[in-house]
Amino acid sequence: MGIFDRNTAEHETAPINVTVERGAVAFFAETIGETNPIHFDADAARAAGHPDVVTPATYPVVIEMAAAKIGKRNGVPDTQDVIKVDNRYVLHGSESYTYHGPIYAGDTVEVISRVKSFADAKGGALEIANLELEIRHPERGVLAVAERTLIHRLPKEKQG
Repeated sequence: MGIFDRNTAEHETAPINVTVERGAVAFFAETIGETNPIHFDADAARAAGHPDVVTPATYPVVIEMAAAKIGKRNGVPDTQDVIKVDNRYVLHGSESYTYHGPIYAGDTVEVISRVKSFADAKGGALEIANLELEIRHPERGVLAVAERTLIHRLPKEKQG
């Protein structure tokens, strides 16, 4: 029964282009307490052999939010809308990142969101959505893949 729209399994968004902005990266890095200057100082990043400021490890979540905003402005629903997340019952399950290359300020990256699968747990009291986000650069290929789970804690009438 559940709440998630399970017919959306294997749904993939069209690529959305996001430009990584130096100021946003520096602000994020400072906000999370990052102390390595390659994340907020372009000169330090260049001295370390990078073309520009390097995004911190958790920055893909910022890129995902930017892609969702761009998509909504263009009439494209984000993944949570597609699978019909009910924020009254949603819990954050897990999140992991696999990195294939650095993301730099100034990069314009393609963002693709995928609905991988759905599952049930706790005798039908929970339903789980398995999602994936891919960030890729046109020349450098896939830079990062984020996997996460969203969980609906189902009310009794929705438990199946």
